[in-house]
Amino acid sequence: MITPFSGLCVLDMSRGFAGSFCSRLIADQGASVFKMSLEGRRDISFDYGSPLGIYTNKPDTPIYHYLNLNKMPVNIEGSKDLFRGFLSNVDVLVEDLSSHERRESIVTRFLSNIPPNALTCAINPFYRDSKWSNRPSSDLTVQAMAGYCSVNGTPGQTPLKEPGTETEFMSGANAFLGLVSALVHRDKTGNGQSLEVSTLHSTLSSYGPYLLGALQTQEPRLQQQQGLHFGLLPCKDGYVSISVRHELTWEHLWMYLGDPDFAKDPRFDTAAKRRNNEPKLLEILLPLLARHTRHELLTGLSPLRILVGPANSIRDLIEDDHLKVRNSFFHYGSSSQPTMPSNPVRMTKTPWKFCNQAPEPIAVKLPNLDIRKNKVKSPFPVRGHGPLHGMRATVLTQAWAGAYCTQLLGDLGMEILQVESVNRLDPWRGGVPPKLSGLYPDKIPGDSPWNRNALYNSVNRNKKGITLDLNDTDCKSALLDMVSCSDLFVENFSGRVIGNLELGYEILRKVNPSLIMLRMPTYGTYGPYSNFPGNGGTTEPVSGMSYLMGYEGGPPMNSGIMHTDAYSGILAAGAAVTALRHRLRTGEGQLIELSQQESTISLLAEYIMESSLSAEPLGRQGNSQRNAAPQGCYLSADKAWIALTVFNQKNWITFCGAIARPDLIEDDLFKDIESRTTNRKALDNIISTIIGKRHSGEFSRKLRKSGIPCEIVQNTYEVAQSKDFKEMGMFEKVRHPDTGSFDHVSPPWIFSATPARLEYPAPTLGQHTEEVLLSIVGWTSDKVAELLASEHSGDSPIL
Repeated sequence: MITPFSGLCVLDMSRGFAGSFCSRLIADQGASVFKMSLEGRRDISFDYGSPLGIYTNKPDTPIYHYLNLNKMPVNIEGSKDLFRGFLSNVDVLVEDLSSHERRESIVTRFLSNIPPNALTCAINPFYRDSKWSNRPSSDLTVQAMAGYCSVNGTPGQTPLKEPGTETEFMSGANAFLGLVSALVHRDKTGNGQSLEVSTLHSTLSSYGPYLLGALQTQEPRLQQQQGLHFGLLPCKDGYVSISVRHELTWEHLWMYLGDPDFAKDPRFDTAAKRRNNEPKLLEILLPLLARHTRHELLTGLSPLRILVGPANSIRDLIEDDHLKVRNSFFHYGSSSQPTMPSNPVRMTKTPWKFCNQAPEPIAVKLPNLDIRKNKVKSPFPVRGHGPLHGMRATVLTQAWAGAYCTQLLGDLGMEILQVESVNRLDPWRGGVPPKLSGLYPDKIPGDSPWNRNALYNSVNRNKKGITLDLNDTDCKSALLDMVSCSDLFVENFSGRVIGNLELGYEILRKVNPSLIMLRMPTYGTYGPYSNFPGNGGTTEPVSGMSYLMGYEGGPPMNSGIMHTDAYSGILAAGAAVTALRHRLRTGEGQLIELSQQESTISLLAEYIMESSLSAEPLGRQGNSQRNAAPQGCYLSADKAWIALTVFNQKNWITFCGAIARPDLIEDDLFKDIESRTTNRKALDNIISTIIGKRHSGEFSRKLRKSGIPCEIVQNTYEVAQSKDFKEMGMFEKVRHPDTGSFDHVSPPWIFSATPARLEYPAPTLGQHTEEVLLSIVGWTSDKVAELLASEHSGDSPIL
C-alpha cells in the first residue's frame, strides 16, 4: 500500500519532545524514520518519569516510547562511507540543535552531507538566530511568558500551567504541518528548503484570539471562577461542565431536572442574569445536580443539545465505552504492557498502524566527515506564496478548532473559501442586537458587531467569505460547484449536522471523486457519543485534562482558555495536508476524521500509560513536571508571579547559591530530584519566603544568567504588547475595514523558499459572495443579484 510518506527517509536528531513528536507523526504514515541519539547529547525523554522496564538497563520511560514508536535506530559504526551513504538518502532532517551545537565543526561537516533537495526542520524554544537563542526555558516558563499561566487557576491564587508539556506538543505538531506542506511543494518543484519552528511562537499562535481580544479591549483575560458560566460544577460522582448560555438550552436543562417553570424565573432567565446572580443560582442548582452522575448528565442532556463535559479521570478514559468502540487506545505490545493513546487521526485510505516499539536508544558518535560542496541554487529565492499555493479548500468551519485549522492552511498559501450563513452566525462573530457579547475595539460593538469581534477576526484571516443558506436549492448547488473545483472540504460541526445537510462524503465524491474531506467533531463521527455537541469547555474535562489541572488536593479545573481547540486545529491541518500529499502520489481522495476529544487525550499520553500499569489514582498536577524539582510560580516582593524550573543537580546547586541558601544542597530532604519531589511542599514554602523578598525583574534575570529557566508570568495584554516578541517577528500588523489596524500573531513557521504570509484580514460577513459566485461558480450577474436580494445570502444577519 502506498502511504503518504512511504519511501521517505527521515533522520530525527532531536533530543526534545517537539522534534521527536514531529518525526513520530511522519513515521505514523509510512516514512522510514531513523532515531539518532548523539553521544553526549542525552535525550530529554530518557529521564522523564519512571522506566517501564521494557529495555534492560536502557532508558525507557513512557514518554520516550510514545514519542518514538514506529521509528528505527541509526546503528552505523565507524565507517565514514556508510554514514555518507546513509545521509545521501535523507529526505527530511528534524533537529533541535542549539546555536552553539550547530556551529561545532563536526556537526557542520556532518550536516553538509544532507542532499541539497532535502528538507531540514529546526525546532527550538526561541528562534536560533534571535537575541534569545540561548535563553534557558521549560514548558512552564514558556507558558508563563506566553500568557497561558496567567489565565489558569483560581482568581488571586497561584497561576497554573497546563498538565504535561503542551507547548512541546504544540510546536511539534506545527513543525509536522510545516514539513508536510514543504514536502508538497517539493513534490511539485523538486526544491528542498529549510524550516524553523519556535516553541514560543507556536504557543502564541495557539493563543491568538485572546491576544487580539486583549489589544482590542485593552484588557487582559484573567483567571476565571469555576461555575455555571465557566468551568466545572460538582455533581453526584465528581464534576461536570454544562453550557446553557442560550434560553432554549436553559429551558431544556430545567425540563431534564423536572422543573420546567423555573426556566422562566426572572432572576435567571438570561445568560447575563445567570452570571450576575450565580451564587444564588448555585444554591438552587447544586442540590439538583448532586442527584445525577456525570454519565447521566452527559447522556441525558447532550441529546437536548446542551454541551456537557464530565471531568473524566485517566482511569475513566481507559474504561470508557465510547473510546473502546473507537479503539482510541492500544496495548503497547503484550497485554502486560502499558495502554497508549492511538493516533487521533482516522484516514480511510491510509489508516494509522502501530508497526513497532520505539528503538533501543543507542548513543551515536558522529564521524568527522568531509565538507560536501553541493551545487545548489542557494540561497533559495524568497517567493510571494506559501508552500500550498495553488490549492483550494471549501470550508464550513466555525468557532475555534475548525477555523484555526483552515486559518493555518490559508497562512500556508491555500485559497480558503469560507461558507457561512446569515441565518445562523458563527458564534465567534459575536452577538447581534440586542445581544452584543464580544471582544470589540474599545468595547464598542459598532454598527456591524459581527465584523468586529476579535475571536472571529483572529482565526479567519487569509480567507474569502461567502454566505449561503444551505437549505436553499440554489445555494446548495453553488456549494457543490465550489466543492467540484476544490482540493479539500473541511467541517467541524457535531456528527449529525453534515448528514442532515446531505453533504456526506459519498455525496461530495460524486461531484469531485478525488476530494479530500476533513471532519473534526468533538467525539468523532462514530461511537455512542458521536452526535453529542461539544466545545472547548467540554472537551477539556471529557478528555482528562481538567481532572489533572488544579491545585494539589483541590478540585479539578478547566483552563482559563480552552486552547486544546487550537491543538486539534493544528493536528487537523497536518492530517489534511498529509492526505493531499497522498493524493498527489496516487490520485486518490479520502475521508479524514479527527476527534477533538482524542486529540486532547494524546497530550496526556504519559499519564495514560502510567495509569494503565498502576492502581494508584492520579490527582491534580499543579505546576509539577516529572523531570524538574523545584518548579512552580512564586509571588515576588513587587507582586509579580515568577515561574522557575530546576531540571538537574547542577541547576539545583546553582539555584541554592542564587537564593543564598547553600545549606539546602546537603539537606537530606532536598539532596536529589526524588527527595525534592517528595518534599515539594516544604521546599515551595522556603522558596516562596525567599522570592517574596526579591524584585521580580532583577531576580529572574539573575537566574536566567545562571542557566536556570525563570520568567515573569505575563498576562495576555502584556504579551500582545511585547516589544521583544514584535522585534522577533512574532506579531504583524493587519488592517481590517471594520476595526482598524491591530497586531496579529504571525504564521508560526520560517520557510527559506516559500514563506507563509498574512495577506489579508478576516472577511466581513459575505464580503466575497459576489466574487466567488461569479468567478468560481460561474453564475451570471443577474443570478447573483437575485440571491443577494433574498434572505438566503447577504452581508448582514437575519435577525
